[in-house]
Amino acid sequence: MSEILISGSTAYDTYMHYEGLFAEQLKVQWNNMSLSSNTFEKNHGGTGANIAYNLALLGENPILLSSVGHDYSFDGIMEDKVNLNYIHRDKMEHSANSIIVSDRDDNRMTFFHPWAMKFASESKISHIRETVDIAIISANNPDTMLEHAKHLKEKWVKILVDPAQQITQLSHDDLSELLENWNYLIANTYEFWEIIEKLWLSETELIKSFDWLIVTHGKSWSKLYRKSWPVDIAAIDIERGNIVDTTGAGDAYRAGVLYSMIEWHDIEIWCKLWTVLASYCIQAPWSQYHHFNLGQVMEDMKLNFWV
Repeated sequence: MSEILISGSTAYDTYMHYEGLFAEQLKVQWNNMSLSSNTFEKNHGGTGANIAYNLALLGENPILLSSVGHDYSFDGIMEDKVNLNYIHRDKMEHSANSIIVSDRDDNRMTFFHPWAMKFASESKISHIRETVDIAIISANNPDTMLEHAKHLKEKWVKILVDPAQQITQLSHDDLSELLENWNYLIANTYEFWEIIEKLWLSETELIKSFDWLIVTHGKSWSKLYRKSWPVDIAAIDIERGNIVDTTGAGDAYRAGVLYSMIEWHDIEIWCKLWTVLASYCIQAPWSQYHHFNLGQVMEDMKLNFWV
């Protein structure tokens, strides 16, 4: 079995829901705005942990390289299937926390405090005893992202780079260093254009820089540029009434990408796996409450794409 390494955040996600619309409030007032929520839910999250959770459901035993506070507890499949031996647990800090507020139309405002994620560099690539074949550098402390990428490069590991919301925290030189000599990049539409702007590249130049460049376009579709050749990936059509929560869907999708990097062959077929995994996530609350197995995934791929 290939060893998959996930470098990324582990956090608690705190959810609140506003029954009205943010836009209506913003028309009336733009400062000192106060909104009321009847819900308050705190659950496991974080980009790295979410990706690990989905890979564990696929039957993998990924290594999670992350940092948590004294208050964090792993449970269930995360304890059973994910290699947590290299997690840094800070004795003084709380775990990172995202506060996610949604409105009636599922518009979202997210606030994030890193807490123990500030010490993510305490989880080091040099600590890992296993031989890593594939890795993802996902959103984390920016210095740690650069450090992990550098050390994995020295080990000739295949890396999927996923800078995500940390693009704004990386300078032109840092982002160039993070992406330099890596062959695999994933970003959503907004992040794709952010990278282009920050690196002073054209769209064509960025696409030609990677063997795989994956751009996700929300709930509608995504696109794989494989050696510059575009492949459209249709999203699973989920009825609005069955959509429970979109948080973590992108992380489920990324887990599918990593799984495909193990298989390699028939990538245009395997890329359909990515969108199937995302569809499971949005039909369950929060980021780590959906369940599936590989057999179910294969059946749903046939049902949605080949029947």
